[in-house]
Amino acid sequence: MNHHRAMNTSIRLAILSLCVASLGCSPPRPAADQANAGIDSLNARVVQAYRTSDPQAYAALWTDTAVFEWPAFNTVRGPTAMAAMARSNWASLRDMDLRLIVAARRVTPDHATEFGAFQQSWRDSTGGRMTEFGRYVTFLLRQQDGTWRMDRFFGFEDSTRPSSPRP
Repeated sequence: MNHHRAMNTSIRLAILSLCVASLGCSPPRPAADQANAGIDSLNARVVQAYRTSDPQAYAALWTDTAVFEWPAFNTVRGPTAMAAMARSNWASLRDMDLRLIVAARRVTPDHATEFGAFQQSWRDSTGGRMTEFGRYVTFLLRQQDGTWRMDRFFGFEDSTRPSSPRP
């Protein structure tokens, strides 16, 4: 019996040692709520860039390797091209707004993928208010300072229609 008990104790110690060793080898995982708060902050800055029609603020939210894909546009790569695209696309849109509706987000220590819907509204050259509805997926990268930036974006329009005037 003593031999059996000693063997069980040795096995338990070996398993415990392996568990402790594996914890020491894995990278520290930031809390999910911390990552989600950082990504929510990034999304708020995207919305703010739209509301203020600020192409430079928009470009600052992308990584150097960023890619923007939209079926109606040529693929855009890098922050400088993102700023040029925003400047060109936003030139005729006044009183622009953006609403992001996150459907799902998958977060790992160094990247995240977000799926959702959006509503972009604006006042056109005739003064009429239009709203575009669509879907998107974005791949986000955590930066060395802990902030998040967009690295890949793919979106498409479901529909665009006149909006009822604001009260």
